[in-house]
Amino acid sequence: MDSDEALPNLPRLEWVQTIPDPIWREIPITQVERHIIQTNAFQRLRGIKQLGFAYLTFPGATHTRFEHSLGVMHATDMLLKMVKKDECKSVVLIPMARQILRLAALLHDIGHPPFSHAMENLFTYYPDIITDKFYQGLPDTFSEFLRSRKIDSKEIHKHELFTEYIICRDPGIRPILCEWLSSSLKGHYAKEDLEYRVNSMIDDGISRLACGKEIVADKLPGNIASVMPLFRSIMNGDIDADKIDYLMRDNYYCGLPHNNDIDSLRDQLALDLNKGSLKIHRGALKFVHSLLLARYRLITEVHHEKWDIFATARVIELLHDRLVDESNLGPRIIEIFTRWIDYKLVDYLIEKESGRFLEQILTTQYALTDLARLEYLETHPSIRAGIDILADQDVNHHIPKLQEELRGLSGNPNLVVHVQTVKLPEFSMSLVDGGELLGDAILRGISEESVSALQLVVYGDGTLDIPNDRLEAADANLKPCENCKLKVKCIGNLVDGNKRLLAELAVHRYREIVKSCGKNQVTIIDFLMLVIEQVTKVCSEKGEHYPTRQSLYKIAKRLHASVSDKIRILGTLDFSEDHITSSFHQQLRKYEQLGLIAYTRDIRRLQSEDQSSIEVFRFDRRFHLSEYGKMWLEKIRSRFSCRIEEYEDYKNTWELLSQALKEQREYICNVLRDG
Repeated sequence: MDSDEALPNLPRLEWVQTIPDPIWREIPITQVERHIIQTNAFQRLRGIKQLGFAYLTFPGATHTRFEHSLGVMHATDMLLKMVKKDECKSVVLIPMARQILRLAALLHDIGHPPFSHAMENLFTYYPDIITDKFYQGLPDTFSEFLRSRKIDSKEIHKHELFTEYIICRDPGIRPILCEWLSSSLKGHYAKEDLEYRVNSMIDDGISRLACGKEIVADKLPGNIASVMPLFRSIMNGDIDADKIDYLMRDNYYCGLPHNNDIDSLRDQLALDLNKGSLKIHRGALKFVHSLLLARYRLITEVHHEKWDIFATARVIELLHDRLVDESNLGPRIIEIFTRWIDYKLVDYLIEKESGRFLEQILTTQYALTDLARLEYLETHPSIRAGIDILADQDVNHHIPKLQEELRGLSGNPNLVVHVQTVKLPEFSMSLVDGGELLGDAILRGISEESVSALQLVVYGDGTLDIPNDRLEAADANLKPCENCKLKVKCIGNLVDGNKRLLAELAVHRYREIVKSCGKNQVTIIDFLMLVIEQVTKVCSEKGEHYPTRQSLYKIAKRLHASVSDKIRILGTLDFSEDHITSSFHQQLRKYEQLGLIAYTRDIRRLQSEDQSSIEVFRFDRRFHLSEYGKMWLEKIRSRFSCRIEEYEDYKNTWELLSQALKEQREYICNVLRDG
């Protein structure tokens, strides 16, 4: 069977079968792929729904990780075909390398637990699950694997960890990979070196590539290692194979329109040899627009649907309650990630007295409704910031605590509190002509719309009628301090009592997060707001223009380097590049949209980036604190001035950070002059 005519310029593989597929029509597979698909570990994916509990609202959404994995494997080949060959002549693609990429794509979700991401959320909402008890009685193979990979407890909840574990240790999958690699490498290495090379290809190549991790290239053959950067971009990037397949597949099965023509990418992808990543020609922007709009629509119309959210939250909570009583906690969690399918997890939970309640949810008999919704547009920027912080994975465990506070006030033990958010796209890819994806107006619009999806929602049955005496008691308990002059400005516009309460609960959670940071950690928002405040002061005093994004990045990077041995940032900020990184860009966009940062626009006369002989007029955004940003910092300093003991450590962190900023004043002035 020869399907290579459909894949020009790729090294030939021997197909043994084609699998019908509603998205890709036909997916050809090789002999080694067929053997992998037939293993018990891979067949388990037939029993794990791709979209968790979305089928409760979208009946067609019963597709599984099995067909998605096949689709991602095929999409990798399609992306390889789209790379413009005359721009990466130094990259030599051999059949073995192409097969390795396909295998990594095929296995990329092999470690998914039942109902996909529901199980992972268990660990972010209830991190207390991973205690010393977890490590007692672990299988020797798993303990040895953790030691060999130097993995700590923070990574236990990630399905990528179990993907690596299965690829490296599964008794069905590893022998197949070993046999194929040994046969492919035979004659190229001495017998005593062959086993080492085979093991390295699995442990340092396929398993890491499947999880989108950096490849240990020096342990791989040169003709394989040279193409690994290209492969990693195809597996983990703005328009990677995983996104392309799940967006096409999920929208299709949910009945949402989406038809991204991947052929429109032909000759529109190139390899950036300096960064070892993919970049795109401007002709690919239409495809990127379509892809990210489909992503936004999928999240807002499917992932935010109340039945999926409510069922997932209640299953997570029931599972937590069940697991804390497990005598063999570690082995049970490993079993769930590596052997269980959806119905097995449901059976495990229904064994408890709560089974009838779960049955009502999973048959949609439960009288579920929106009980309260604190929407973005009606929320003060300070409240928005507090809700946004709760959405950070590092502090998700505060959401169940807020939920318990609300349950106690309402007397309803089944309420679910959800922070509705749309994670911003990465926008990490560069354009071939030197531009950035976020320079595109449509993509900026998607980014801005993603931020405005932020809401705090309460789901449950009945109504949310909290007695006045409980509301008054809560108001007294949640009040940050007696002389907080800004409280009325923050929530005074909220007439509805439930919304006012949600706003206060969110702010209360932020205060608890701050307290837990202590003297060696600062929230990402406070770090950036202090930087912008100091830079704004310098601009006012020196008569300088406000800073560009790049200038702010340089200053924040310098500050971070000066305090990184004393202070950690709670959140994700990447300072690894000289040029502004995607994560920093995202945060500025977010706080601009939240209303804490304002900007002015300068028109600059510059040489065109893609046609140097032509002058262009470009708008540059220059940033400073908004009035609401100043209010945010004033509120925090107001708390500090009350000398509340719990804030003392965080106050010291602020003072250390503020002092470090003052010491960088000369550097700030130089950056502003150059910018």
